[in-house]
Amino acid sequence: MVNFEKLYKKVALQVIERCHGGIKIKKHGKIIEMYDPINHIWSKSLVGLIIKEECKNANLRDWEIANVRSYVIQELLSKSNN
Repeated sequence: MVNFEKLYKKVALQVIERCHGGIKIKKHGKIIEMYDPINHIWSKSLVGLIIKEECKNANLRDWEIANVRSYVIQELLSKSNN
């Protein structure tokens, strides 16, 4: 049996790495935005698409996207505190 917490954290780290530092949290950890270099704007939808794609690559189900999203938020908050 796979330890799901480790898998979610691994996928969350892949999402953060894929964003190349162009990711931030707004509204006390409720909204994640990513910088879109093509349109030069901060976008909320790009992060959702990347999380969904990374979950699909890790063979996770659709309802597990929320779990991965929470791990992304935890990682970003822990990095901002350091």
